[in-house]
Amino acid sequence: MKSLQIRSKNHGRRGIALLYSLLASFAVATMVTGMFAVTFSSKGISDVKIKGTQARYLAEGAIEIAKNSVQATIANWGVPQGGTATINGTAIPYTVTGTGLNTIRTDAAGIQTIVTGYAIEATAAENGHSYTAHRLINAEATPVFQFAVFYTNDLEINPGPNMTLAGRIHTNQDMYLNCGGTLTCNTNYVHAVGSVFRNRKDDSSLSEGTVQIRKYVTNPFSGSEPTAYAQMNSIAQMAALGITTTSGYDANFNQNIDTNGDGDYLDVGEWQKWALGALGIWAPPTGYTGGSGSTVMDSAHGVTEAEVPYIGSIKMFEPTSGGDYVWNSTLGNYQAVTPGTGTHSKGYYHSQAGLSILTNAAGTQWKAYDASGTDITTSLASKGVVSLTTMYDARQDPAKVGTKLQVTQIDIAALNASGYYPSNGLVYAAQYGAGTGLNCKGVKLKNGSTLNGKLTVVSEDSIYIQGDFNTSAKKGAAVIADAINLLSKSWNDSKTSGSALPTASATTYNVAMISGNQNTAGTAYNGGLENLPRFHENWSGVTCTIKGSFVNTWLSQYATGNWVYGGKRYTAPNRAWAYDTAFNTVSNLPPYTPMAVSAVDAAVW
Repeated sequence: MKSLQIRSKNHGRRGIALLYSLLASFAVATMVTGMFAVTFSSKGISDVKIKGTQARYLAEGAIEIAKNSVQATIANWGVPQGGTATINGTAIPYTVTGTGLNTIRTDAAGIQTIVTGYAIEATAAENGHSYTAHRLINAEATPVFQFAVFYTNDLEINPGPNMTLAGRIHTNQDMYLNCGGTLTCNTNYVHAVGSVFRNRKDDSSLSEGTVQIRKYVTNPFSGSEPTAYAQMNSIAQMAALGITTTSGYDANFNQNIDTNGDGDYLDVGEWQKWALGALGIWAPPTGYTGGSGSTVMDSAHGVTEAEVPYIGSIKMFEPTSGGDYVWNSTLGNYQAVTPGTGTHSKGYYHSQAGLSILTNAAGTQWKAYDASGTDITTSLASKGVVSLTTMYDARQDPAKVGTKLQVTQIDIAALNASGYYPSNGLVYAAQYGAGTGLNCKGVKLKNGSTLNGKLTVVSEDSIYIQGDFNTSAKKGAAVIADAINLLSKSWNDSKTSGSALPTASATTYNVAMISGNQNTAGTAYNGGLENLPRFHENWSGVTCTIKGSFVNTWLSQYATGNWVYGGKRYTAPNRAWAYDTAFNTVSNLPPYTPMAVSAVDAAVW
């Protein structure tokens, strides 16, 4: 520190000057010392606040992880429990306890949701400072087949011919709406956890056709409710109004156009930014008194993710610490061992099946087991329920090698008459050794126009449905697989890489489906919702009727062939697809219908 110096030519005053100098130096030193003390004190307080804030953020982050864990656990048929969340290398324990809330909520449209309450608590410590976060959540589980369309990945809807969708439409990511003709959404629920876009994902410059979405009513399934649609304008439709947009009126629309400056956006030619504008455009029709809401919503409106089962649930066997099975390389299958000593366990659906049909890797032998694990192979064989065959799948053969796929064929009519129709309605069928391309395996269901009872068929392989399915005395039915393929009632397995594309005939499928798919990558389109069920014939001008639910919750692991139109693949049908409103009643749902689980904060402190 540089001392204060006072200089004077008057030597008689030097003593006083020196005294003042010393006093001033002392004062400055005292002041600086005090400043250092204050600085160190402030730094200590700041450190305490920082460390306390860090502890708080860690605890609240652990709560979010716990919340997601509750959703995933319920979606995969488990009971939520406490655990440990790791954030930036720090382990934070949390607890999960039930609050006692357990009720079923039914909305005006009849959609039923199981609501269960949980209390979550997490305590984080950071450098001697701790913080405890608390949260009450309501886990809301809705049967996934009560959605007309449910996707966990980007949902792309881009049909060539006109297409109408009735029922709830949801994606956990982005939604792309486009059409060669007119796409009509007759529903009060078009939701995306990401964003809604009015263009194609594989080519953002293409914003075509007409997309019209119904204005909100509480029960769109009721004929007494008013029917009014609002158009989601394309790039060209907005341009015709003198407005330049990136992709039409969608999540990219970030303008407020108030032509007369009156502060509202209710006059002709006025538009509001998407976040608020969409709520108004798809609000109830003018004069409607039956309730409030908005049909079209995305992340700008707080739409939250819904968890669903992961792909391991459809596996024949999946890795598990302390499992009940081990792989036997000599026999080429999994063998039971002392419970808890194995490396694998049955996948969820396999473990619950009332009838299991497993085919060896060579495709030369199959075995069947009832719910208790009893071998019933001989009995089913004698009744013609199961046979082994092959078929050509051009989508899995882009090089046109011509090799056919191995298929385990189940005759539903024979199963009905066999005495072994599963009492719980769940069939699991798969073949060992499934691979990609032409090593993809398949399960084919034929003669299924009549079902003895409700039925869900699950496979880790592809499922092919041949001919009318569940059309006589319709019952709750579902197929869940790596990929779902629809073959018309004219299909006869004669298709080869060198043959003409077989001609389809009008066929009806009353079935809900959960299918894998591929992601659109760059300009490689995945086929969209309109091709989630895969086709293999010339369907041009022929009607494919589906009544059920369309769900995509994972990427295909084996049926990985890219979507390509025409050639030896297929041509598109006239699509008469609809949500099965019978699913609004829980008792009509297919056996073992999975849940889409969301979580809503009830209280935070």
